[in-house]
Amino acid sequence: MACNTCAKPFNLLRKEKGCPGCGFSYCSKCLDHKMFLEKLNAEAKVCVQCKKKSNYDKKIEPPSAYFKLATVQPPDPNDSNTNYAGASSKDNEILKRLQNLKQEQVHKKVSTDDEIAQRLKNIKGDLPSASVSEIEARLANLRGVPVQSHCKPILPTPDLRTEQEQADDLMKQYLEQVNIDTKYKDDFNDIIDSIESRVQKLKSSSTEISEDKSKLLSNNNTELDEEETVNKIIEKIKADPSLDETVDSPTKNDELPFCEICNEDAVLRCLGCRYLFCKLCFMEHKDDDDGCDRYENYQPPTN
Repeated sequence: MACNTCAKPFNLLRKEKGCPGCGFSYCSKCLDHKMFLEKLNAEAKVCVQCKKKSNYDKKIEPPSAYFKLATVQPPDPNDSNTNYAGASSKDNEILKRLQNLKQEQVHKKVSTDDEIAQRLKNIKGDLPSASVSEIEARLANLRGVPVQSHCKPILPTPDLRTEQEQADDLMKQYLEQVNIDTKYKDDFNDIIDSIESRVQKLKSSSTEISEDKSKLLSNNNTELDEEETVNKIIEKIKADPSLDETVDSPTKNDELPFCEICNEDAVLRCLGCRYLFCKLCFMEHKDDDDGCDRYENYQPPTN
């Protein structure tokens, strides 16, 4: 909540107070206008809005000069030539104009419906008048239809031919249709032949593709057989530890008694990869995942 005048929020130091005039909430600084309130029958502090309303509603008392003029006998209000005592010439002219306006309003008659319609007609001007035939002609032009067809229905014309003429005309119409069929029959047959040839080509190409697929599958089967033989050989090598040593580990005659990393004198042999290391390099090389976490002491050969 906040004050309706200064919009500052209420807190412990700024307490909310209600205006006795309008009832809205304000702070103590905004309720600093004293005014007599009839409902309280006493003076109270109100807001700015209530103070302004009281100033507007307050009656203005006439000046003291008005009471002096009131003691003089007032002139006849119906007489436009009379002047007020103690008033200037400009004031008399203004009073005369006010009296004339009042007399005009009294003698002014109330306007009837005919007068209002005449005034509206004068404001709008003469409206264009169109007959029914003109409106129908405009609609026909908009639709693109002749005016007569729009107005009256079109009846079919009577057939004045004899029966023999009607039969001859029917025969001519039938022969023309037959000629049209024979004319386009050859073109239609050519189109069907071309479609059939295309279909046959597609079938032959599909058979070739199926043959190629069978060849590829046979080649893949041979390749898979070769892979299986290679895998069997590898499994045999892994199963035989003697072959593993001949393939993986170097011979003792070709082995040098030096560290694989720093070329210092080797002291340890890794049991995972079978390489030689010094103590420091083995600690760097040590890896639990690859099986290189065990070692054995190494003594270089005397030769």
